[in-house]
Amino acid sequence: MSSETGPTGGRVDTVDDGATDVAEETADATAADPTTQPLPPYPSTLDHRLVHSLHYMRDPVRLLERGASESDVFRVHLAGVGDWYQLCHPDHSKRVFLTERDRFRKSDDFGIAFGDGLLTVEGEQWRDQRGTLQPLFVRESVQGYADTMVEQVQRRVDGWQDGQRLDLQSEMTDMTLDVLFAAILGRELELNGDEQVRRAAERLHDWFVPTSYALPDWVPTPARRRFAEGKETLQREADRLLAEAAEDPPSDPTEADDLMSLLVGLRESGLVDSGMLTDDDLRDQMVTIIFAGHDTTTTSLTFALWALAEHPEVRERFQAEVDDLDGPPTAADVEAGRLSVTDRVVTETLRLFPPVYALPRVADDDVAFDGYRVPEGERLNVALHVIQRDDRYFDRPHTFDPSRWTPEFRQQLHDFAYAPFGGGPRICIGRQFALLEAKLALATIGREYDLYYLGEEGRHGGPPLSPEMTLRMEPGQEFLVTER
Repeated sequence: MSSETGPTGGRVDTVDDGATDVAEETADATAADPTTQPLPPYPSTLDHRLVHSLHYMRDPVRLLERGASESDVFRVHLAGVGDWYQLCHPDHSKRVFLTERDRFRKSDDFGIAFGDGLLTVEGEQWRDQRGTLQPLFVRESVQGYADTMVEQVQRRVDGWQDGQRLDLQSEMTDMTLDVLFAAILGRELELNGDEQVRRAAERLHDWFVPTSYALPDWVPTPARRRFAEGKETLQREADRLLAEAAEDPPSDPTEADDLMSLLVGLRESGLVDSGMLTDDDLRDQMVTIIFAGHDTTTTSLTFALWALAEHPEVRERFQAEVDDLDGPPTAADVEAGRLSVTDRVVTETLRLFPPVYALPRVADDDVAFDGYRVPEGERLNVALHVIQRDDRYFDRPHTFDPSRWTPEFRQQLHDFAYAPFGGGPRICIGRQFALLEAKLALATIGREYDLYYLGEEGRHGGPPLSPEMTLRMEPGQEFLVTER
């Protein structure tokens, strides 16, 4: 007798007696044709499909958790979208991101939001853009940003006062924008200024808020108007930076030290087809980089500082580690393993609170998952948040436990049971940048301050969540700053 996953995602017992060979061969032949498979269920845990939209608008993460408690593959019905297929197993992630990635594409929403930026484009256009931007994000380049990262974090932390109350989500958003603009875009934001740019960067989230996402694209919701205003502001900022870069483009693009100089240098040198580096393309890339380049680290830092505040035993080990440093943290400290506790804190934070809690795709043809069909042209979601809290892979999955990340545990873990940056060739280009920034920022803050959470716990004993395009802490959650 063996245990297998049944068609509803549960566990069933089977008898291996050799008496069903013919039936199994017939089933295998049938499974090869996805069009013969049934559609996934609407989970009974989500009530009638006509109220799925209400559940989604209230809390999309909770909707995913409730549906996944019944099946690894299910569908929900959203009024403005139709059926939306949810995938909640790491085998599904592997197929979508790696082994069958050409069968799945980004949805049109990304194109509406980000034009022809790297987040949106597909195929050869994506490969060209990825290759063009890659020099800014290779390991050597990222390590070269370390001093700038620490300087920008220290600049902001120097303004904190003992006994101050911080809206941590807002403060970390400002901090990560400071780092992104200084390190990648070549401009230092005013510490207590540049409010238009900061507000515009925040408004990029508004295209994907649950209360709008479940409605047809043509509905002019307040959130979508805020998004449009934010995007226009950032496009104007891109024009300004583009004009500055064009005044003195680098003769050798490999020597460019910021995004716009690199792209303008490539265009002027003729090393890259100028048709893929029009002014419109460069604006799209900048808007994309601003959105993707600060939000992951904002989320990671906010939830990591919450976790350290709520788990004093982890905080003590973390503080002992950063106190042993010879000075401000460096890339060399990270490389040498002198921030190993900090590394595990970041890793566990990204497991519990993956910034992109579900990655959407569209099926380019009929495809079957666990005996269920996702029809051609339909939307699907890879539910990273659910997968990374699955007790089949993680003991005490809702508990913050950085010590779980031993080399032995990592080695036996399913490759796609932990994938906060996606996977396969389209894994987030800024992954190394975000991880290094998070570790250096945590260490810089931890050397000087303790932060204590003043709010109330949400579900699973964690902080209250605000799922938008990315998973964020609910606005207005305050932390008390105390000098060490």
